Amino acid sequence: MIAALYPVMNTKWCIIADDFTGASDSAVQFGAIGRTVRLILGGLDSITKEIRKNTDVVVVNTDTRFSSSNAAYLTVMDTATVFKTAGQFQFFKKIDSTLRGNIAEETAAVMAATGYRFAIVAPAAPRNHRTVVDGHCMVNGTMVTLTTAGKDPFTPVVDGRVASLFATRFPQVVQEIHLDLIRTQPTELKAAIQQGLAKGQRIFVLDAECMEDLDAIAGLRSLSGCLFVGASGLAEALARSCSAALPRRPRIGPGRIAFIIGSLTPTSAVQCRLLAASSSVAELVCDSRAAIQDPGHEIARLLALAADIPAAMALLVRTDGFEKPDEDILVLKEKGPAFSRFLGDLTLALAKARRLRFILASGGDCAARIASALGAGSVQLLNEIIPGLPFGYLHSPALGRRLYFVSKSGGFGPPTALVEVLDFIASSPIHQKEHVQ
Repeated sequence: MIAALYPVMNTKWCIIADDFTGASDSAVQFGAIGRTVRLILGGLDSITKEIRKNTDVVVVNTDTRFSSSNAAYLTVMDTATVFKTAGQFQFFKKIDSTLRGNIAEETAAVMAATGYRFAIVAPAAPRNHRTVVDGHCMVNGTMVTLTTAGKDPFTPVVDGRVASLFATRFPQVVQEIHLDLIRTQPTELKAAIQQGLAKGQRIFVLDAECMEDLDAIAGLRSLSGCLFVGASGLAEALARSCSAALPRRPRIGPGRIAFIIGSLTPTSAVQCRLLAASSSVAELVCDSRAAIQDPGHEIARLLALAADIPAAMALLVRTDGFEKPDEDILVLKEKGPAFSRFLGDLTLALAKARRLRFILASGGDCAARIASALGAGSVQLLNEIIPGLPFGYLHSPALGRRLYFVSKSGGFGPPTALVEVLDFIASSPIHQKEHVQ
């Protein structure tokens, strides 16, 4: 029998996520209340090495969001087995708050590897306007299937009812619990779960519209044999039992800061436009076709442009995909892994040339490739700058020094997200624009 989750903060945690940014934004919730958090980069060998370190919360990215359901199941099963064998961990299965990826298969894999009897599924992330109401996933009050997640070129969400997605893997044993019950007395919510268990239910999908709802769900931690499955909102609620610390705030000159944007979402386009309007920021626009066809030449071109940018200015590096017609964007998305590798190599070159101390990487695959190019084995997570933007630091053997690092999902954050990051990090105030192509 798996130990009960109470009290949460006396437990070592293992968080298993399916992409890089998702791993960070859930794990950092524990860093915000003073727990030591380590994001492991690399395969099973890296896990075995890093797991020996004295860390309260270990998080791993299986990089399975775009995998087939069978491949995702096997990868997550192997990963969870390594952690289960290594010691006593409370597991948290991080899933996407808009239901992308193999959420049911990966939950099943963790349960099979670790022995959990049932799962509490609550993918809401209210601080990022992702909620679950009457069992349906909503983004800004709109059904998720009608948002950009429903049109995702890699993992489009075609069914916004959370229980339906889990029923494919767990037929006849999925139960929805709606807001009216979640907002009653904690004993009534717990009794409802216990009654469901007595009837053979194994997956409980819970509504949540606000953080108070997720706090109530986290109160189920005293139930034995329960796997929590959710996004950053549920992770925050589970970590809430200790008072939150303020983010540790490094103060870095703008010239040692770079924003590397691999995302093509409309949200990213707006965020880049507002950041580029700052007089402390110079924009480098990558030729996406050249980056894929002749990456070495394109890196040399961009380094030459960067050499002419004043040393006191931060860099914003992005693709020209925002200005491309739709057919060109589709080609760029199909070549996403190659372009992410290019951004990783470019970031390493820029970090050497400008002695960068802070990097924000936007786009899950982009962030993972950049961390890999820097040679980082793990990321020590500290806190969030704003909801959905975890920051910490990594050691880069390729550079021989430590860098602060932020990963951001392309669709996350308000229009001013990147500007807020620069305000938070930069040692001097900011204002208007420099454009380099």
